[in-house]
Amino acid sequence: MSSARAHLGWCSVLHVVTDGYIASLSLLIPFIAVDLGLSYTQSGLLKTASHLAISTAQIPAGFLAEKTGEIFLLGLGTAWFSAGYIGLLFAFGFPATLAWILVSGIGGGVYHPVGTAFVSSVSTPEKAGSAVGILNFFGDIGKVLFPALAGILVIQVGWRGTFAALGGIGLIVSIIFLLTFRREIHQRFPKRRDAPTHGSEPDRISEPGAGNPRGWGIRDRKQFTLFSLIGMVDISIRSAVMAFLGFHLIQSGVREDSVGWLLSLTFLGGALGKLLCGMPVARLGVKRLIFLTEFLMLAGCFALPSIPPGWSMLLFLPVFGFFLNGTSSILYIGLIPTLDEKLRSRGYAVFFTLNFLFAAISPYFFGLIGDGWGLPAIFYAAGLLMLAGLAIVGFLRKS
Repeated sequence: MSSARAHLGWCSVLHVVTDGYIASLSLLIPFIAVDLGLSYTQSGLLKTASHLAISTAQIPAGFLAEKTGEIFLLGLGTAWFSAGYIGLLFAFGFPATLAWILVSGIGGGVYHPVGTAFVSSVSTPEKAGSAVGILNFFGDIGKVLFPALAGILVIQVGWRGTFAALGGIGLIVSIIFLLTFRREIHQRFPKRRDAPTHGSEPDRISEPGAGNPRGWGIRDRKQFTLFSLIGMVDISIRSAVMAFLGFHLIQSGVREDSVGWLLSLTFLGGALGKLLCGMPVARLGVKRLIFLTEFLMLAGCFALPSIPPGWSMLLFLPVFGFFLNGTSSILYIGLIPTLDEKLRSRGYAVFFTLNFLFAAISPYFFGLIGDGWGLPAIFYAAGLLMLAGLAIVGFLRKS
């Protein structure tokens, strides 16, 4: 049996690949749009397809993992996601591109619910929190590395070749992962099938009613709903901004071979935001911190269209990324008291699924705004939407 450290290390690598794929799509969409002659609405629909597939696959993946074992499903999901990206090598029109992105996203929906639950379950209780934190941090490392690599490749081999190259990396990683844990996979399959007769962990999972009348583990529905609404607004803005940021950089005069690095800087700021924004919660409280980070995100959305390329853009993007992503960590912390400790993972599954659904639909609707009123209107509309989010924050209890 492999150690918890080995599980964490390999799951972190898979997180680099999965989040790297999702982030790279934001970089490559402008190049797809130019090649295929797409409107902003059609471009946004590509991002919508990816997030829609990921969101709809998450809850089924969580339950499927209880039957097949987490390790096997993690390897299979990453391989599926990678194979879908390789398939984009043969996408020569908008319908085919949309279809391949939609299909690949099904595999992308496996990692977050299964990987997070698996790492927390194989870690000791006192180390589970830090293990999940490390896991999430490596996801943001993927968001930095893969767009930077994609920015180099797209100039050399085009967007189709870039998707295929990134998919090849992920496919190799997933195969090595499955081979590394092949003995554990074979051991876990019969254990999963025999679980009802052994009183193992899956047997306990199959009894959600024991000590918990709410099957999804939501203890404070009002506060959970408020956090979910704020999260939906937050991720809608983040998804739309990142879907069209590459368009803005190119339209502002940034060289195409520099777009990848600038997007990576934004993701790097986002990684630091996720890491640091949750730290002052004990001193400032969840409500105050959410209001602060969301207000600064709003300010960044309004400022972005007027930032000129050069050093100003170079300094602005990581700071903007910091507040664009930082709120998410505060929301995850704020959710903890609203959930039952024994079924917390199910409550988070509901929250993440709602988030990904709104991340899916927002690029399409913001694309309509861009087609109607121009690219800058997308970022101004994102700032206006955040005003609604700030209003919802006012209903949260102080903590």
